[in-house]
Amino acid sequence: MIDFQDQQKRRTYEAVVPLINVVFLLLIFFLLAGTMQQAEPVDVTLPVGELDEIKPPEAVTIYVADDGFVYIFDQIIEARFAPFMLRSFFLKEGHRSVQVKADQNADAETIIELMAQMREIDVEEISLITERK
Repeated sequence: MIDFQDQQKRRTYEAVVPLINVVFLLLIFFLLAGTMQQAEPVDVTLPVGELDEIKPPEAVTIYVADDGFVYIFDQIIEARFAPFMLRSFFLKEGHRSVQVKADQNADAETIIELMAQMREIDVEEISLITERK
């Protein structure tokens, strides 16, 4: 009788090796297929496009000090006169947006009154600028 030797036990990682080979072959296939591009059927020269970048107008910045005075256009004026100065500026420039940077110790009534007066002269956008904590 023929004496057959017992089969050696396979290690667990040996069963994964063919799977890894297949994965690498697929990876190579997709890399090669992705780099091959079809040529355009017609040679076309595209025109150069220019983008019209219309920037929104910048807002006028008003600074309100803790003593109630307003700094606008490098001038110091009382808060009640600021809207009149803005009205003449807006008539020239056309845009109507204002940023208000008020001191934290400024009188709240002064700021609210200033913003109400700006609404009366048809300011479209009023932003009260604060500092992030």
